[in-house]
Amino acid sequence: MGFSKKQHLQSNIDALRIAFKLQKEKRQATASERLLMMQYSGFGGLKFVLNPIANEIDINNWRKTEHDLFPLTQELHQLLKENSEDEKQYRKYVDSMKSSVLTAFYTPPQVIDAISATLRESGLNIDKFLEPSAGIGSFIQSFSKNGKSVTAYEKDLLTGKILKQLYPESNIRVSGFEEIPEKEQNSYDVIASNIPFGDTSIFDLSYSRSRETAKVQASRSIHNYFFLKGADMLREGGLLAYITSQGILNSPNNEPIRRALMQDNNLVSVVRLPNNLFTEYAGTEVGSDLIILQKNTAKQSLTEREDLFCQSNRTEYDTPSNTLFQDSTRIVHTSSKLDTDPYGQPALIYTHKEAVEGIAKDLKQMLSEDFDKYLNLILYKGERNDEPIIQIPTTPKVTPPIVQPVNIQPEIQPLSINRESPQELKQLSIFDLFENAGEPVMVLARPKTTTQAKRQSTKKSSRAIGRQTDLFNAMQQTYTPPITNRITNGSTSVNGKKQEAIGDLFSSSNGNGQADKSAVLDTIPEPSPYSSELQPFYRNDCLVVNNGWVGHLQDVNTSSGTAVFNPLQLPTLQKARTEAYITVRDVYQELYNKEAKFQTEHKEERENLNRLYDAFIKRYGNLNSTDNIKLIKTDSSGKEIPYLERVVGGVVHKADIFSRPVSFSTVILATDNPEEALATSLNKYGSVDLDYMSEVSSMPKDALKEALHGRIYYNPLQKEHEISERWIAGNVVEKAQEVKAYLENNPEDSQAKASLTVLEEARPRRIEFEELDFNLGERWIPTGIYARFASHLFDTDVNIHYSESSDDFSVKCNQKNVHIWDKYAVKAESRTFDGIALLKHALVNTTPDITKKIKIGDQEVKVRDMEAIQMANTKIDEIRTAFTDWLHDQNDEFKNRLTDQYNDTFNCFVRPNYDGTHQDFPGLDRKALGINDLYSSQKDTVWMIKLNNGAICDHEVGAGKTLVMCTAAQEMKRLGLAHKPMTIGLKSNVHEIAEAYRTAYPHAKILFPGKEDFTPQKRLRIFGDIKNNDWDCVILTHDQFGMIPQSPEMQKEILQIELDSVERNLDALQAQGKEVTRGMLAGVIKRKENLEVRLKTLQHDIENRKDDVVDFKMMGIDHLFVDESHQFKNLMFNTRHTRVAGLGNVDGSLKAMNLLFAIRTIQERTNADMGATFLSGTTISNSLTELYLLFKYLRPRAMEKQGIHSFDAWAAIYARKTTDYEFSVANTIVAKERFRYFIKVPELAQFYSEITDYRTAKDIGIDRPNKNEVLYNIPPTPDQSAFIQNLMQFAKTGDATLLGRAPLSQSEEKAKMLIATDYARKMSLDMRMISRDYEDHPDSKASHCAAKLAEYYNRYTAQKGTQFVFSDLGTYKPNEWNVYSEIKRKLVEDHGIPAHEVRFIQEAKTDKQRKELIKGMNEGKIRVLFGSTSMLGTGVNAQKRAVTVHHLDTPWRPSDLAQRDGRAVRKGNEIAKHFADNKVDVIIYAVEKSLDSYKFNLLYNKQLFIDQLKNNSLGKRTIDEGSMDEKSGMNFSEYVAILSGNTDLLDKAKLEKQIAGLESEKQAFNRSKFSAKYKLQDFTELLESAQSRFNRMRLDWENLQGRIQKCSDGTIANPVLLDGLPPNADIKQIGTKLNQLADKARTGGQYEEIGSLYGFTLLVKTEVSEKETVDIRVNRFLVQGEGNIKYTYNNGLIAKDEKLAAMNFLNALEKLPSYIEQEQKKITEIQKDLPVLQEVVNGTWTKESRLSELKTELAGVERKIQLSITPENNELKETIEVTGEVQERPAARLKP
Repeated sequence: MGFSKKQHLQSNIDALRIAFKLQKEKRQATASERLLMMQYSGFGGLKFVLNPIANEIDINNWRKTEHDLFPLTQELHQLLKENSEDEKQYRKYVDSMKSSVLTAFYTPPQVIDAISATLRESGLNIDKFLEPSAGIGSFIQSFSKNGKSVTAYEKDLLTGKILKQLYPESNIRVSGFEEIPEKEQNSYDVIASNIPFGDTSIFDLSYSRSRETAKVQASRSIHNYFFLKGADMLREGGLLAYITSQGILNSPNNEPIRRALMQDNNLVSVVRLPNNLFTEYAGTEVGSDLIILQKNTAKQSLTEREDLFCQSNRTEYDTPSNTLFQDSTRIVHTSSKLDTDPYGQPALIYTHKEAVEGIAKDLKQMLSEDFDKYLNLILYKGERNDEPIIQIPTTPKVTPPIVQPVNIQPEIQPLSINRESPQELKQLSIFDLFENAGEPVMVLARPKTTTQAKRQSTKKSSRAIGRQTDLFNAMQQTYTPPITNRITNGSTSVNGKKQEAIGDLFSSSNGNGQADKSAVLDTIPEPSPYSSELQPFYRNDCLVVNNGWVGHLQDVNTSSGTAVFNPLQLPTLQKARTEAYITVRDVYQELYNKEAKFQTEHKEERENLNRLYDAFIKRYGNLNSTDNIKLIKTDSSGKEIPYLERVVGGVVHKADIFSRPVSFSTVILATDNPEEALATSLNKYGSVDLDYMSEVSSMPKDALKEALHGRIYYNPLQKEHEISERWIAGNVVEKAQEVKAYLENNPEDSQAKASLTVLEEARPRRIEFEELDFNLGERWIPTGIYARFASHLFDTDVNIHYSESSDDFSVKCNQKNVHIWDKYAVKAESRTFDGIALLKHALVNTTPDITKKIKIGDQEVKVRDMEAIQMANTKIDEIRTAFTDWLHDQNDEFKNRLTDQYNDTFNCFVRPNYDGTHQDFPGLDRKALGINDLYSSQKDTVWMIKLNNGAICDHEVGAGKTLVMCTAAQEMKRLGLAHKPMTIGLKSNVHEIAEAYRTAYPHAKILFPGKEDFTPQKRLRIFGDIKNNDWDCVILTHDQFGMIPQSPEMQKEILQIELDSVERNLDALQAQGKEVTRGMLAGVIKRKENLEVRLKTLQHDIENRKDDVVDFKMMGIDHLFVDESHQFKNLMFNTRHTRVAGLGNVDGSLKAMNLLFAIRTIQERTNADMGATFLSGTTISNSLTELYLLFKYLRPRAMEKQGIHSFDAWAAIYARKTTDYEFSVANTIVAKERFRYFIKVPELAQFYSEITDYRTAKDIGIDRPNKNEVLYNIPPTPDQSAFIQNLMQFAKTGDATLLGRAPLSQSEEKAKMLIATDYARKMSLDMRMISRDYEDHPDSKASHCAAKLAEYYNRYTAQKGTQFVFSDLGTYKPNEWNVYSEIKRKLVEDHGIPAHEVRFIQEAKTDKQRKELIKGMNEGKIRVLFGSTSMLGTGVNAQKRAVTVHHLDTPWRPSDLAQRDGRAVRKGNEIAKHFADNKVDVIIYAVEKSLDSYKFNLLYNKQLFIDQLKNNSLGKRTIDEGSMDEKSGMNFSEYVAILSGNTDLLDKAKLEKQIAGLESEKQAFNRSKFSAKYKLQDFTELLESAQSRFNRMRLDWENLQGRIQKCSDGTIANPVLLDGLPPNADIKQIGTKLNQLADKARTGGQYEEIGSLYGFTLLVKTEVSEKETVDIRVNRFLVQGEGNIKYTYNNGLIAKDEKLAAMNFLNALEKLPSYIEQEQKKITEIQKDLPVLQEVVNGTWTKESRLSELKTELAGVERKIQLSITPENNELKETIEVTGEVQERPAARLKP
């Protein structure tokens, strides 16, 4: 029986209706109700339930084949709404369905019965059964026959509702399996389920933060998690039986999971189930496996079978599999074939001809055999152990304090406690302090169910004082000692023997070094509620004083302010020391928290802290003394206390918090410099405060105004002065308008007039309408304009609304017409995308994803309908182009208003002229730096950073960014603009930043931890040092910065925004209806669920944060300097443009997210943009889309003011997407989308430059050598020439054996051109990169490079000139052949260069070794240094003697080339300056007929665009960024043309691509034209028919008008003449007669004449219909005129009232005018639509002339090629003349 969607949906609705009803009535189901609910099957395979259903018109978004399901789906949603308390609950139900659509494929009961029956027959009694993913309870139904206690989990709300009603006697939990209590570990006999599958993360911190790598991996994929978690829940000997996806066993990535399972479990059975298992129940064909395990934690090793289970392999057909299935004996099937799985991947498909019954039968037989062989029944039936006792042996006894005695059980197990070194600061439990006690302490252990204790973890009881997490790295709990309260005279009885109570809490001596002999009390209070105020830093196991007792807190709940106090019995002196320590700790915490919160100094608390600290150390010694550290280790709230002391040169110093606040700045400046007084005022008050400035400078206010003329202006709106960089900045247009309004009321205000004048002078030049570029869908354009355009386009009323929250447009049209239905519509196989649907796509610049079904063998597969997509894209382009044309057709007033709005929104910003020449940088040691002063560019940048609280320092390599960072940080600190700046840089050069800082400011207080200082053990001390000390600057590497925990609150806020965005995208996808593929839906849902898990984790951290270490927010960092900021460009963002190349990874990197969290933390604190300074010479490395991410980091508020809340909104304003439709080698259409064109570039550049200081070396006037670029062409070797032919053939055929490698796998087939490009790069570098079978050649790149290196080596021997060699391919690897080593060999052997003078950067394994290499280069001891872009391209200042840079390969990005060149082309290159004509030769090695020179040319052009945008020197408003995609390599035809060496072939390929695209578009146009032609014929016939009816009705009306008679009272007479009645019959007679006819007339479906009225014929007709086998007859009465049209009244039915019956015919004739009016309207509408259709039919394709031109051009190129090809090259011609895809790029014709 096939899968019936309608039947399954109806069953689901019926089941849910019953479940809701039972819930309301609070009763159990009857037998019949239970039967109906058991038909529920979830929504797997019913994706249409997510389609839009709000309005009847939404059916147009549905597949035609599913239209009959529309009413049922409406019924389903109505049912859910009726049973939801509110909209929120309804949304939860819908979300529940979304997940169910992807995961709910329920298992056939017969298969489950086969499993449970086998268990039963094997003698297994099941007391406790667990179903972790229950669905509708099929496993419960089957296994409850075996078991007594059943527990089941079901996360899906709707399914859980059904489940609870079906199995009221079972313990049904409607939640995720991850919420199972830990106390249920090791308790279940059998766990069985069909578990979910997918890369969805699980919120279970015991897994995601486990030390076991398998558990961490499992937390990121739900299927792996279910296996490991299930095994945790099993008791020893218990069975786990899961049906799961084949991915568990097939995927190599899951091997660690499989091995973890085999470590503690026996493999009982593994069976692969056939692909048709779920066909009948869920309408899907998926491969699945049954895996049965038996828990055995005592096992010593794996069997051979279990080892095979762990291994995955590939079959002879290159499909994934598991080694256990090498033959098909473990697979239930009757037939198999090689095919594809539901995801299109190659797979072996197994089927069973006898369907479910046959599968169940064969499965049971296999299981019975496996159980006989591999089930350990003795282990299953083994006795459960009683609770064992753990004996804790203790070391020699000391004087003990009294502790609680412990219950003792007869059976005990020893457990040792490791001693910890005094150097490590670990959090101890109370029991860690018993090291010196003489007798063992008996404590009760957790129930133990294995013979070994390995891998079993336990948890604290609520009152137990357990081991705390280590200060430096988390430490596993090994036991949990519960505390009892029976005290007997300071001793404890163990098995009848008296035991000494345990003594000293901290050590064997008191603070004075004397043994504490103080007496202790005999009794101790029981644990009780903590009665004092609960401080925010208290947590479980922290030491406190309560009612005179010292003790620990448990069950701390800061939200409710409650905790349980567990008192400790301590000797008097120990108690005194603990109390003194607690007081110091509490006062410190209170001081820090108050100052951080209120940003004001608290002197009394600080004095109190000093007094208490001094008293403590006087009596008990320094906090970091061994004894005190041991005390602090027992206190979970004491982790920061050791950091209150710093050791410098062996001397202990107090931390800065003892002398001044460390969470904010308290600098007070006294200066006679007005500029500094101004900067201080801006810091302290955020404004120009003349009183304050006068105070700090001792200058009168008038003198300050005069001195600062041109620097400050009066702001009349705020009644205060503002600095010029703020007044003449930002939106000056808006400011000027406000000042004008002010002056109208205050015309005498001269200061305001001066302020207005300067604003008007600063206003940017107005951009006129004719200069503007417009995109349909720009968010700043009012939707009313879009609505007017759409109404004009479609010639009907259209309403458009924009939702800012969802960043989406809604389009409504109530009166659709032929423009919408035909002219702007695309008819696909499954649905018609009308004009309204395409307008929606046009507004957000997307293309619908249209699909069609094709047959592959016997299987029907859904694929993208590229032809329909191309046609849709053409129509969308037409709409977008029509918008621009329409705008230009509007009147001047409209254009002016729109232009004004644009200028006011985007062209209103002014970048201030930052002049920092007045700065004198106090404390800067210019002499030590070897400079007279900073460059003016550096001063300007520092001033910009100081005023704007950040900037982008976009300076070319060598322009001195390091000194900008150091001076800016120190200045911000000095002026109080930042009190604790942090600088982060690359590991390779961060030490240089630190050294530069120390040199520039020798007295600065800098924290620069080395690599060895950032180990996990020492990291927390560094964090504490950052928090508790007042640093001038903290300097870390990027990696170290990434280790700082970010504020959970900030992470949550940002991730919530991302989650909201993902949910909006999900709703937008859902609204598209049927065209959303299951894969698209699954992708967004997976991203949503993973974000939700991250948010849950953060929420947990927030709620339990008191156990965390210092985070970034607590450190008080308030400015970040990010060196080489381009390393953080991979930031998460959301977009609809998922198919656009070059946008990067939307999920981003954790590294980039951490930086965003940190910057947002600072921005939240300052309530403004910036808060960070980015420094990089390559802020834009490859594409202008990177600008958006820069703005997202630094200018989120500014973008929001422009209406930009997302990447798509930004791209709608500044970018134009292109879609190229090309033919692949297989002659299928391939769509390539990218943001290629950028518009409004001047405004984009202005927005960038407003916060950026962009300087080239030339701008700055840096004394550095010039770059002399040389493209060094090398002829190909014979081997290369032959290989080039093979490469071209491979690109054409995909035959990988031509390259000397194995055939392409299925996944490699998709990346064929990337592989081809990669091989071409290797071939160009050296043939031995491809195979060591090739030999060296004198014309190899290595030989030429070695010769050039030797040439320059000898030329500059006297000066010891040095050279850099770059290559990202063939890098140095010890003991392996590589290009680096090969060139070195040639230099040594062929050119006599000493080996020690040629080095590789990869040889430097440490910072010290790296420094030695750089030093060697600068001294000339090393003459040639090899490296890759990443290792040698940044952070290497070895330019002193550099004369040449050699590029063996060309990198992908322009920025990489610039970074490479910058190693030598930079300031400080003395040899080039004095001995090489002040130039450095940059040699690019290019093998002819390779990709080298072409790729270099592309990089050159792209860099040109980027540079022009940065300095805003573009001569046009639109730029073409070109097309280059490093992810997919070069496209086919371009590749072949370049490799052939004939660039005319590239021109030919480009023309062929354009022609093919236009031909395809023309065909689609013609098809549309033919469709319109048929419709035109239909409309013409409709018009004729309507015209005929209109004429005949009008004739009838005219006849009636001419014959009508009136009564004496003016009413119209009704002279009805009926057959069988006299002419003068009255109304009563006529009515009676008509009623008789209505009852008794039988006309057999014919019209019978019964009389006349005014010459019109009266008729009756009998109509027969059948209802429930009974014939029903109805007589209808009509009146007919000369036009042969029949008219009725009351649908032809006669009234029972005689008078009304007699009037029936006259009433029918009186409706004639309304009929005529309707026909007239119809005629008018058709006449209106006919010209549109006529226009389409008669229209000519507008691009015909362009197509002809291209064909003519192609003929010319072909003639040129023909003439250039010699006879012997004919064979080559055949090879390379293929139809392929090519991107429009300029041919590479560079010469050396």
